[in-house]
Amino acid sequence: MSSIRDGVLLLDDNSRVEYLDGNAKSVLGETASVGMTLAELWPAEEIALAWQQAKASGDSVTVEAVVGQDSHGDRVHSLTFAPLKVIGKDNWLLLLRDVTGLRRMESLQQDFVANVSHELRTPLTAIRMAAESLQMGAINDVRMKNKFLSNIQREADRMTRLVNEILVLAKIDGKMAVHASNFDPADLCRDVLSTMESHAELNDIGLVPDFPEHMGILEGDRDRLHQVLLNLVDNAVKCNRPNGTVTLKATSVDDAVEFQIIDTGIGIPPMDLPRIFERFFRVDKSRSRVTGGTGHGLSIVKDIIVAHGGNIEVGSELNVGTTFTIRLPRIQANPSTRRD
Repeated sequence: MSSIRDGVLLLDDNSRVEYLDGNAKSVLGETASVGMTLAELWPAEEIALAWQQAKASGDSVTVEAVVGQDSHGDRVHSLTFAPLKVIGKDNWLLLLRDVTGLRRMESLQQDFVANVSHELRTPLTAIRMAAESLQMGAINDVRMKNKFLSNIQREADRMTRLVNEILVLAKIDGKMAVHASNFDPADLCRDVLSTMESHAELNDIGLVPDFPEHMGILEGDRDRLHQVLLNLVDNAVKCNRPNGTVTLKATSVDDAVEFQIIDTGIGIPPMDLPRIFERFFRVDKSRSRVTGGTGHGLSIVKDIIVAHGGNIEVGSELNVGTTFTIRLPRIQANPSTRRD
């Protein structure tokens, strides 16, 4: 039994423990010992019912139950009762398998599908309403026509960003390639601020450039790094307060380039900071639904930075603001693909 990775217990016909291995003991805790009954180990009703069902049928029965907790919540284990004859005696083998990771991933996937459906439905509804308004005569009014066409363009851009993020996730799962080229980080920062200018104005947010006119050469995937900065500046704008600011800062540090995105927004709760780069994790679901987002943007950001051999850190204070700091080596050690 020592070669079995699952926790293993041997029960007699009265559910008393006759043997338990080290894996089972690590799950149940040091107080678990031979001689204890199933009810003493787990008072959970679903486990007692599964035991009764197994005894009544004489067949294997599997049930899932919460067995302890960790920093992320309940730990779920699959328990399988299987009849076992030991020297003519009726015994039961109880196998413990930790399915916490699987169940959490299933929950994340369900949330992801629901979130993506919601995020796609919103712009599609806006596009349909704008198109219907144009068909009903608004196209003959120049001001209204321009308004509805702008709405269609904005919502189409929103859908494009969402689809692009999903495609990036798929590529990252298959190990993302870095298409390296040489460019000036200052030019990259200017492009990002130019792209975000109208969005920031719409939200009454001021964009503050803080970088020199020229910064030399950075080797990296310009498109991906543009996406990284765009994502972070976009988040900083959406999670800011009216008349707040977002500063995009870039400096040269030794053989690296450091970017900082500094906002005067609502901040991130301390308990959420360690998890914000987890795939599908969202600090505030209600806020994400209002501002748009499925909870994988920051995961993509980190994966792109790591693929460049860099690192990303975040500091935040509630009701004061948040700062993301990215450091990238100027020269890629092993670029997957190079574009000159």
